Amino acid sequence: MGRLGRPTWGATRSARRRSQMENRMGIERSDLDAATSLLTFSNPANGNCVESADLMALAAHLDDLSARPGLVSLIVTGAGSDFCKGRIAQKDLTTAAQLADDLNHILAVNERLGRFPGLVIAAVEGEALGFGCGFATQCDVTIVGQDAQFALPEMSHGLPPLIVLSYLTKYLPYKQAFELALTSRSISAERAVEIGMATRAVPSGTALDDARELSRFVQTLNPRAIRELRRYARRVASLHDDAFAQYGLFDIATILSEGRS
Repeated sequence: MGRLGRPTWGATRSARRRSQMENRMGIERSDLDAATSLLTFSNPANGNCVESADLMALAAHLDDLSARPGLVSLIVTGAGSDFCKGRIAQKDLTTAAQLADDLNHILAVNERLGRFPGLVIAAVEGEALGFGCGFATQCDVTIVGQDAQFALPEMSHGLPPLIVLSYLTKYLPYKQAFELALTSRSISAERAVEIGMATRAVPSGTALDDARELSRFVQTLNPRAIRELRRYARRVASLHDDAFAQYGLFDIATILSEGRS
């Protein structure tokens, strides 16, 4: 209620819109305990692929959780048999400016993931393709089921995965990252661990259990020390370059617009 007992309709509508966005089918959020939250890509019938609205919801969740007192770790996983098989682009966009605005949702998620104050753990089963592959790679700890597969399929569709490449060589040796981007070939969980895309492989179906065990261990540590460790480690490794990400975004938007004109 506002002043004089009048309903604050604008605030109510705004809160309702945000709630609808954050609780849409593609992204689900739950609290495992007071110090651990879980985000789930939740469209298993479509391989947990994300659309622009899902990316907006994911960014909103990351904002909200970043401000939550007492949160120590965040686990991200996928419903069903896959982690996330990529992003579904909007087909009705034609100009480079429109396409760049749409691609900016990816950069918004990546930026929030980079500055998240707590530990971010990916629990990957099945396929992690395109956006899903990049997101899992950027997490602090990436635990993968032995049957997991990673790939960047963009070149097979005529597009260079430039946004992913803006950070991928920070995690992987250049030649490994370039070949993945060039060939669109999938790699196994074991190979992902070998080249630095994943932290460790566990028996299939147990990645989430392993992630939860790690999150319980993390709660025994000093929360401030965890935040400082993550912040310092990511800065030293120079894991994010906004200028290169923006350059790649506009290059992709230009290529897409040429194919739709």
